[in-house]
Amino acid sequence: MNSHGPNRHSRAIIDLEALRQNYRYLKKIAGGNRLIAVVKADAYGHGALEVARALDHADAFAVAAVGEGLALRKAGIEQKILVMGGFISKEELLLCIEHDLDPVLHHQFHLDCLRAQGNLRDLDVWLKVDSGMGRLGFPLDSTRVLIDFLLGLDTLGSLRLMTHLASADNIDNGFTDNQVNAIDSLQLGEYEWGIANSAGILGWPDTHNLWVRAGIALYGADPLSDRKMAQRELRPVMTMKSAVLAVNHHRRGDLIGYSGTYICDKDMSIAVLAAGYADGYPRHKIDTAQVEIQGRLCDIIGLVSMDMITADVSELGEVGVGDEVTLFGVSPNVCDLADCSETISYEILCNVGAHVKREYLG
Repeated sequence: MNSHGPNRHSRAIIDLEALRQNYRYLKKIAGGNRLIAVVKADAYGHGALEVARALDHADAFAVAAVGEGLALRKAGIEQKILVMGGFISKEELLLCIEHDLDPVLHHQFHLDCLRAQGNLRDLDVWLKVDSGMGRLGFPLDSTRVLIDFLLGLDTLGSLRLMTHLASADNIDNGFTDNQVNAIDSLQLGEYEWGIANSAGILGWPDTHNLWVRAGIALYGADPLSDRKMAQRELRPVMTMKSAVLAVNHHRRGDLIGYSGTYICDKDMSIAVLAAGYADGYPRHKIDTAQVEIQGRLCDIIGLVSMDMITADVSELGEVGVGDEVTLFGVSPNVCDLADCSETISYEILCNVGAHVKREYLG
């Protein structure tokens, strides 16, 4: 029997009304431009199909692979779907044509496949140019030649352009301005562009073109470096909860957990929580992460184990077996947990959402 998901105590509660509110807020911040909801990686662990159905008013969706887009189409999702990784075979191109998926073109392979395909049946495509990310995309100086080639394909549908921001999460990094200036220098404003990601929407108004796309911010995590000072109206969509397995009383000097990395500095009450890295919770810590029990924040002590976490509940009242624990949500926030773990909120949400059972509200 599978030891994950519904067979364990940990669960992810997905607030679909918070998701819809975040979408409306981001669309407002983006000046009413068309907002693409990014649902790749199973909607960052939130459930791609459930998210897409909840956002039935979304302007478009974006996925990483053709298979992800195909699954949405087969489930009845009708909006425009971008495949940001493009297609990796002739067969995948044919699936894009058959199921009306918009492939992102970023490699000569894509152009060769389009040329060889007899009838593209008005397939809409997005030409990706590399303005500084250094990952996917054609060189900027080849853009006009590529546009001429694509416009010469009689059976191709609409052509749109896009790029990806590399450092927009850091509001003090001027590299985003460099990327915007590079795009502006092409003088291709007559085309529909998609430039802004979540960080671009929230922090860089000059990247708000006709199309913007929201990933992590859609799920309520603020990607910007000033998030602790700013007051943005993003609501966490995922809350990770579990339960208390045991409460033990320890004396000063007792060792807690693997390798005895924590030594009690006083007599303490320690709760053992039914969650661990098998549930996607991060093991690595450089600082004291916290959990919420009885409405109060409690420090995690010792190492995170596969199935258990230990927390100091000395300052609480009576804590019992089965009591509810919030590992992240509104408080503690997943971004703060990510800081403690030297990772990013994206990774935590994807890992947790792939391991625990999900419950949907709203």
